Amino acid sequence: MLATLENLLLEVSKSDRIDMGDMREAEEMILQSLLKGLNIKRAGIWMRDDALDGIRCSLLIDLHHQSRLEDILLTRQQYPDYFAALDEERRISADNALSHPATKEFAESYLKPLGITSMLDLPIRHRGRVVGIVCCEHIGAAKVWTADEKTFAGVLADMVGRAISAKERNEYARQLEVSNESLEALVQKRTASLEQTLDSLKVAQQQLVENEKMASLGSLVAGVAHEVNTPLGIAVTAASHCQLVLGELKAAAQDNQLTRSLLNSTLENMDDSLNLINHNLARAAELVQNFKKTAVDQHNLALTEFELGDYIQVVMSSLLPILKSKKIHFELLNPVAISMYSYPGALAQILTNLVNNAAHHAFEQDADNQICIQLKPDNSDKVELLFRDNGSGMPAEIRRRIFEPFYTTKRGQGGSGLGLSISYNLATAKLKGKMSVESSPGQGTEFRLVLPRKVS
Repeated sequence: MLATLENLLLEVSKSDRIDMGDMREAEEMILQSLLKGLNIKRAGIWMRDDALDGIRCSLLIDLHHQSRLEDILLTRQQYPDYFAALDEERRISADNALSHPATKEFAESYLKPLGITSMLDLPIRHRGRVVGIVCCEHIGAAKVWTADEKTFAGVLADMVGRAISAKERNEYARQLEVSNESLEALVQKRTASLEQTLDSLKVAQQQLVENEKMASLGSLVAGVAHEVNTPLGIAVTAASHCQLVLGELKAAAQDNQLTRSLLNSTLENMDDSLNLINHNLARAAELVQNFKKTAVDQHNLALTEFELGDYIQVVMSSLLPILKSKKIHFELLNPVAISMYSYPGALAQILTNLVNNAAHHAFEQDADNQICIQLKPDNSDKVELLFRDNGSGMPAEIRRRIFEPFYTTKRGQGGSGLGLSISYNLATAKLKGKMSVESSPGQGTEFRLVLPRKVS
């Protein structure tokens, strides 16, 4: 190829105007290069119009007539031979355009009026198909297109395809930018909505937790009230008996019928009654104190140092009414003292929920019902608490869902399905431990808590 043509191609290929995505800039540069390199006065770029089965002028530069033409449409119906040649997707090299089979039908309407004698049309390919043509037209004596000129024009036609790709890339980039902006706005809107929903769910969750606490405490209150009534009733009866015996003693003294034996018998009787009163009042006071401590702890989740075994005994004594209602025998296996620095209130809630769960689900009939809590300290800074019952147990499909919120097999019978879910969350989040369960039908259930002795 001639050096002049090679230099022109190099100049075009290095220019950023081809890849900027501005088709008008790219077309202008390519057509000017064709006019200069082929030494012609007229060149244009035509793009396919599939809807009208034709080609439409995108830009045409005519140096001879000093004009720039656009938006001219040529259809297959007007020039069938020319379009048949284009269908072969090859270049049309017409040294004598007036007689060439593909171009002679332009003679009267186009070639002769403009003085065009030779044409060189090259296909513009994009994504594997012909999307248009580059049309080079010579005015004057007929021109024989050389091989170098044909190659040169073909390369520039390919440059048009490259410019189309750049335009598409830019359009895709703009569309992507608009889509990203819309997506970001949508994400922000959805995020705000989700945050609002999450806040509402947190409030609802907190309310449910508080309701579950109050339900547990309500059950305890009813049970403790019934339990306290028993020693108080005995104390009241013993006090009434003391008052009656004292009245009889006064009457005997007033009637001068008081004897030493009657005095000693009355004093002994009153002493027994007073002992009975003291014992039952002390028992009632212990129940109230344990209940008060458990209730306060459950609503005041603060870090405290305590002895684990002693605290479990206090909690379980406050749960005595529930244990008695199901005739459950409780045993604590605690070989050594275990000091804890943790949240006793959270532990009290867990034990309360586990006892309630066993009472409502594990023990269906009055029998030899047993609950055992075993403490196993290890050599590290953790302690293992095993809560076992010898109840009915549960199948695998229930065991897998036992810690899910609102899951209960007693729906409509007082079960909320939150007790064990709350216990699991307290054990893992508040006490920084782990909680698991093992159970099978007819073999009882064992809840295993692994808790750090010191929560930081």
